[in-house]
Amino acid sequence: MILVFATAQWLLFLPDGVSVARSKMFKIMAIVSTVANSGPAGGGAAVGVHLLATQGGVGHSVGLSVLLLDQLVEGLVKMAIVLLAIVVVPIGVEYKAVSAVIIIGVPTLFFFLTVIAHRTPALESLSERTTGFLGWILRKINRVAVNLEALRRPKKLSITFALGLLQKLVAALAIMCVLIAFGIVIPWWGILAVLVAVNLSTVVSITPANLGVFEGAAFLVYITLGISSETAMALAIVQHAAYLIPLAGIGWAISSVRALNINGGKSGP
Repeated sequence: MILVFATAQWLLFLPDGVSVARSKMFKIMAIVSTVANSGPAGGGAAVGVHLLATQGGVGHSVGLSVLLLDQLVEGLVKMAIVLLAIVVVPIGVEYKAVSAVIIIGVPTLFFFLTVIAHRTPALESLSERTTGFLGWILRKINRVAVNLEALRRPKKLSITFALGLLQKLVAALAIMCVLIAFGIVIPWWGILAVLVAVNLSTVVSITPANLGVFEGAAFLVYITLGISSETAMALAIVQHAAYLIPLAGIGWAISSVRALNINGGKSGP
């Protein structure tokens, strides 16, 4: 379900007059998710822009605008669940420094992107009057800013934010299912604490698939909730596996059954 909601998000991020078939967008999203959850940090973003530009046929400017909107909305969602955790979770959650970065950095990014999205005529005029490398940079920024349609349409942005929250809800339900499978009951805010911890861990992780960092974040919360270290470690490992198998496995299956050439070639018939 996370991939379905993420696909719907990316379709809404596309500017007016630009479209990608839902089935093709799902395949692109699945491949991006596979790379993001199994490859090096930043790999998913690079592949996402490239696949949107080539397989989606929207060009690199639109692809980059979709990526920026995706990162912005993901940041807004993470900020929302962090703020909720601060209010309702009675235990200390690690990664306070990362929380501070999100709470400060996301509004800053939101402000910057909103300004350039609403000032495209002025930006275009400035880029035309500017020469050299700076002029080239301004023209590139303007091309991306023109495609930030969601920031000029609050209703569309709100829908994508809701889809982001639904993705976190699915992740929370997965955590709950793992706990039920182990026969363990914790308060609802404990599930939120685990969700926040593993989400914040992905911000600082540099390991492929967040291996070790994800488990460590979940383990610390489970220990704080009074669960034994052996059970806490088992929960963290199974939880990460339950997260990775669909998010990385679906894209792998799609690319194995029907080649989606990430080097810019045409997709199969």
